[in-house]
Amino acid sequence: MLDRKAVLRSILALVLAFAAAFIVTGAIASEEVSFTTSDSVSIQATFSHPKGRARVPAVILLHQLAGERHAWNALVHKLTENNYAVLALDLRGHGDSTAFGESTRTYKDFSDADYGAMIRDVRAAAAYLRDRKDVNGDRLAVIGASIGANLSLQYAAEDMQVRTVVMLSPGLNYRSLKTLPYIEGYDKRALFLIVAEGDTYSYESCRQIEEAAGMASPLKLKAYKGDDHGTALLRTHEGLDEIIIAWLLNHLVNG
Repeated sequence: MLDRKAVLRSILALVLAFAAAFIVTGAIASEEVSFTTSDSVSIQATFSHPKGRARVPAVILLHQLAGERHAWNALVHKLTENNYAVLALDLRGHGDSTAFGESTRTYKDFSDADYGAMIRDVRAAAAYLRDRKDVNGDRLAVIGASIGANLSLQYAAEDMQVRTVVMLSPGLNYRSLKTLPYIEGYDKRALFLIVAEGDTYSYESCRQIEEAAGMASPLKLKAYKGDDHGTALLRTHEGLDEIIIAWLLNHLVNG
């Protein structure tokens, strides 16, 4: 015979778990937004913010080649839980960001010059955040994957309000987007490199970036086994999202 009290306790636990999940979800506000770059490309993005918090630091998320902003969804939730605003964008030619003025284009027909112009997307993203009253635009971080990692370092080198950069699977040169030329401009800020050892080109690139970025403080290189690339590292390696959160809590303080 079933223990009636045990059944009731189980039901109560399920109700409380559901309520807790609802509260967490209800504490996060998300909206689909768009902004226009200096060369008239319409960038589509998702902005997420912890409800009830004013002027919080913000994190810009830059996906990899052939990716799109929803690849970051799980990390977005973790970031907002920890009181960061998050802007995940579709880089030009990717996802929903295919409107180039009066024409439509995708990354599949891009030249190196088109890839180089992606830096305008990041500039427009930062400008969008700084126009919002619920974001502290003087306290930013950028997290990028693969080509997005290279873009994150390039942008941070020109914007000293970026307090830290997290690079997943960067390369010395992805489609003309390079890293080493921007190390000097990045200077002494905190830099976190994440890579898989079997992702040979990116791993060797990380070693060279680490050597060149000796002024960064602190500078951390975390290498995993396997050959996962970019946002796949987050899906494969349990706990990596928490490691990234811990890094941000130290280097993009949101108290």
